Amino acid sequence: MIRSLTALAVFAVLAGCDGENPFMPDVVVDPITGAAETLEPGDPNVSVNNRFAYDTGQNLTLNAVSYDDNGTPGNTSDDALVINNLPFDGPDGRYLEAEVLANGATVYASQQTQTTGTTQTYAVFIRADNVDVTSAGSGQWNGFGYSGANINRDSFALPGGIGEYIYTGNYAATRTFSDRGGIEIISGQLNLRLDELDFDNDGTFEGALDGNITNRQREGAAGALGLGGLPPIVLAVTRYNPDTGVWEGGTASTYLDNGDIRASGTHDGLLAGPNGDEVGGYSIITGAADVQRVDYQVVNFTVTSTAPVLDGLGNPVLDLNGDPIEIITITPGVSSGLDGVSTEDLQNQIDARQNVQDYFGAQAVPTGPNVTITSDVTLTFDLTTSYDAREVGVFAGDQVVPIP
Repeated sequence: MIRSLTALAVFAVLAGCDGENPFMPDVVVDPITGAAETLEPGDPNVSVNNRFAYDTGQNLTLNAVSYDDNGTPGNTSDDALVINNLPFDGPDGRYLEAEVLANGATVYASQQTQTTGTTQTYAVFIRADNVDVTSAGSGQWNGFGYSGANINRDSFALPGGIGEYIYTGNYAATRTFSDRGGIEIISGQLNLRLDELDFDNDGTFEGALDGNITNRQREGAAGALGLGGLPPIVLAVTRYNPDTGVWEGGTASTYLDNGDIRASGTHDGLLAGPNGDEVGGYSIITGAADVQRVDYQVVNFTVTSTAPVLDGLGNPVLDLNGDPIEIITITPGVSSGLDGVSTEDLQNQIDARQNVQDYFGAQAVPTGPNVTITSDVTLTFDLTTSYDAREVGVFAGDQVVPIP
């Protein structure tokens, strides 16, 4: 059964330097205190049971996680995480519970004093019987910042006897932005399928698995802003190693309503438990931070007017019946809900992570018996942030036991 823990988010923009050399330790400087910290070199992926999303070229530097229940297994409120290799999160790297998300995942926050832990960092954590998963990041870097993800299991054996399996569970993520500070904490639901029998074993990989992350909600600081949900993450079909139960480098994507890709990246994971009855993994996707749809009304109309025909002396010209001859003029017009709306202002609003007004009605449509509405339509366009978000998410799930 899945148990879980997660963290609250704050916004402050600090200038951060980015590590670029994956073979040398990164040195980062805290812009508040001027202190320097050297990040540990070396890839921590030395055990098949303890997997890290580690890539110093992308500032994915987290390389160790341990969980401490504080000697009270029945009480999660005093639990702690100890995380290594994220800069300025406190000399002990100790994170305490800050918030429980709607899906039960837990957020942990790094601890601060006046001179330590000056870069507030958050970790989301999901714990199951045989696997736990962690993602961490900070909104106080001017960019994606330093983050990472971890999957850790205590045992593994392939499931057997059925051939196809369903796993469901929880998802949580830290989401930061490409050219500014800020962090969103994301929750969601995992749905994953495993087929042991297809594809055939090619000597290294066999089987197939895919899934999705649904009901992605922005919580913590993002929830306070009232921003909407995010589209599902599609975990594309990939294959796993039958000896280790590990899969790597699967494609992860989210999509716009028109089918175009909004964000893309990869997903990795592993099966866990003595009967393969649990699964854990992480996905890392990068793409537009926000996309909001705007509808606006466009009304086409005509205005009919009449005017008498005048002779050279300014007198009305009459027809054979003695009635004034008139000229009929039909003038077309159009009124758009975007008349008087600055698209630059709308762009600034979405870039400031605000909800943009989603409907603009036409305002200047004349009325009267001489007005004819020729068309009344609603048009749509998408506003997209001028910057990207990177979401480092983790998931854990249980096998759905089939009902006979």
